Order: sequence, then C-alpha cells, then structure tokens
Amino acid sequence: MSRTAERMGRRVAGWALVAALGWLPVPGSAAAQDVQDAQVAEPGQAATVTLTEYRFDPATVVLQAGVETHLTVVNRGTVLHEFATPYLTDLEVSVETGGVKVETLGLGEVEVPPGGRAVLVFTPEAKGSFIIVCGADKPVSHLHKGMRGMLEVR
Repeated sequence: MSRTAERMGRRVAGWALVAALGWLPVPGSAAAQDVQDAQVAEPGQAATVTLTEYRFDPATVVLQAGVETHLTVVNRGTVLHEFATPYLTDLEVSVETGGVKVETLGLGEVEVPPGGRAVLVFTPEAKGSFIIVCGADKPVSHLHKGMRGMLEVR
C-alpha cells in the first residue's frame, strides 16, 4: 500500500472515530483577533485552555513549530463548549477525553461538557496565526457572543 493510500485510510478511519464520538469538523475562518493574554507552551511542556461562558482563557496560545504539544482543554463553564480550529484538520492528533483515547489524522473540533476536559497531543508544523472558535449554540450562539481565540505557531 502506498504512503498516500495509507494516510487516506487512516484519515477516513480517524474521521469515523471522531464522528462516532460526536466531534464534527468546523470549516476554517480567517477572523482577526487582537493578541492578548498569550500563554506560551515551552518545549516539551503542556498548555491549558479554559473554556467558560463565552471565552477562551488565555485568548491566545503560542506554540513552537516542530515541538510536540500537550494541549489540555478544560470546560469550567455551565454548558457544553467546543474547541475548534482549522489548524488541526491536517495534523496527526491524539485526543483523550472521558476515558477514551483516539488517534486521528485531522480533527475539526472537540466537544467538552461542563466539568470535562480533553487532552490533544500534536506537533505543530505550519507557522502562523489560526483562529479558535466555539461553535456551540445552546443556550445562544457562543461564536456570536464572541467566543473565539487564536493559536499562534512560531
């Protein structure tokens, strides 16, 4: 089997697992966001993003390209939140949440229930600024309430 066919097979299998667990891809967006309250993940160390109504804390996470990242997403809010970024749609990502671990090629979003957490492990490759959004819509649209942040890869 060619490397391309193998990667495509893993991508399809990964998306099947992601869909089965309730995660759906979110289309990319190029919204601008001021960089504030940045958290820098040191090489080999973890970064944490806390979700509340209706914000990401920190609003910007800065990562180094080429360094394995352990990104923990914690929901301290009272409703379900999502962590979605087009940056992860073409990377190999390991996701652990609710006692389940999934390895996939490409991840659109992770839903995190109140009090829940998810750990995403990936190695950033492309440098740049990428939007993070919450596409949840209950009790109102989180995105319309301004729930967005930035992922900066340097």
